[in-house]
Order: sequence, then structure tokens, then C-alpha cells
Amino acid sequence: MGEHETEKIIEVCSNCFSPRISPYMGYETGKRFICQDCKHISVVTIEFPSIEALVSFLKDKRDSEN
Repeated sequence: MGEHETEKIIEVCSNCFSPRISPYMGYETGKRFICQDCKHISVVTIEFPSIEALVSFLKDKRDSEN
């Protein structure tokens, strides 16, 4: 892979942006995720190309809210 290894896509909760998501109901009801932090259940996650991209997004979000 050379000097820079390909980073894993980071999937986060569409409600609180936590990366602590897991399959919900074993996918028996279709592809759904539950957030371990806010308990939001969703069929949608948000993907970031790297942890750095997620951190940058969260900093920008925090700055725009203040």
C-alpha cells in the first residue's frame, strides 16, 4: 500500500455524529443502526473518508453553533 495506507471509512450516527453505531435487531427488520450514545435508530449513517475529516467537520459544526 505504499507510504500512506488507505484509511477506513468512518460511519457515524446521523443524529449526534457519534461513531459508536451498531446493527440494530440483527438486520432482521432491514438495514438499521442504533447509536450507542443517543440511542437513535436509523437506516442512514453519515460516512467520512477519515477520522481527520470527521474531527474537522465537528470543529466546524461547533464553531458555527457558537
